[in-house]
Amino acid sequence: MPKTIQEQLEEVERDIRLYNEFDAAEKARFLLEWPLWTVEERMEWHETQADNELMLRTLRKQRDFLLKQVKPP
Repeated sequence: MPKTIQEQLEEVERDIRLYNEFDAAEKARFLLEWPLWTVEERMEWHETQADNELMLRTLRKQRDFLLKQVKPP
């Protein structure tokens, strides 16, 4: 059964919250642990951060699109 626009919006907002929480936790971990990491581990962490930021941008665009459908101008 297809989800309503409101359900889709709630799901996207939940995903944004989860990605933001993960991002904050990863940045805190980085500050504590990065001196112990190898170059490869640092590169992997930066790639993960870039992937997370891309996902957040995508989710925000989805949210904006859904909001326009819920509240047309």
